[in-house]
Amino acid sequence: MNVNSAGKRVRRTPEKAKSLILKVASDRLSTFGLEGLNISGVAKDAGMSHATVIHHFGSTGAMREALLEKMTHDLLSDVMVALNHHEEPAKILDHLFEMLSHGGHGRLLAWLALDQQAFTPASGSKGLFTDILNTIAEDSGDPVHAKQIIFLVAIAAMGKSICGDAIAGLIGMNETEAQQFPGWLAEHIRRI
Repeated sequence: MNVNSAGKRVRRTPEKAKSLILKVASDRLSTFGLEGLNISGVAKDAGMSHATVIHHFGSTGAMREALLEKMTHDLLSDVMVALNHHEEPAKILDHLFEMLSHGGHGRLLAWLALDQQAFTPASGSKGLFTDILNTIAEDSGDPVHAKQIIFLVAIAAMGKSICGDAIAGLIGMNETEAQQFPGWLAEHIRRI
């Protein structure tokens, strides 16, 4: 049952219920990591029944996929806005790396990729990937080069989000040097 703090039943549209569930799931991912993305914990924190969350998503895996899709769409939208505003590449990469590293986005993507061997974004996110590719290809004049740049940045950002701290420690990179990596990468991409 959906109840508020006064113990009264709360009626929400399906869209509002899904949005609340994904917001709570995002908060739990940020706080507890992947272990926090379970139906019972999300339901409790959202003030809903276990059955309500199951009704909207069907399973923990489907809820996690929906959260990843939302996070990916939001991230790609931010990148596209930054590209359209001609922001400096270093600023765009700083934001991209930050979004993947904090809040668990990169770890959730890695977990789903390892668990299911694929993540297929919904059509909205696919369209944003295409828009980003086309924007970068326009600047470089070479669509294949643009794909390679996107691939390099995505692999670097994912790697940093998953094991960047550990690798930085192994090579003696301090926190400041590690934080400067996206800017360093942006500068070197211009030379490629």
